[in-house]
Amino acid sequence: MKSVTIYSAVMVDGGAPLSLHEMAYLCEQHVDWVVSLVREGFVGIERDALPSETSPDHWVFASAAAARARQIARAQRDFDINLDAAALMVDLMEEVRQLRAQLEVYQR
Repeated sequence: MKSVTIYSAVMVDGGAPLSLHEMAYLCEQHVDWVVSLVREGFVGIERDALPSETSPDHWVFASAAAARARQIARAQRDFDINLDAAALMVDLMEEVRQLRAQLEVYQR
């Protein structure tokens, strides 16, 4: 029996802002999940685009926030862990990448 692996990709314009609903779609999650990410401080909204007292329906996200949110969603799904643990895992993976980059600079 043959094994089939399906990969998907979503192209995001680095300069184009994303709405709350677009962010949820890209992460394959519900809007409430994205709101939780923001409220917990795991993903930020573009502060210069909106006043802080606006409703979530008016939030604007940068593409970097979308990439981070997708990583959190993937970790949560793949490891069957809660949101806090998934965000911590993504933070630690980013820190390891940064440390490896610094190490490469010092080894030259």
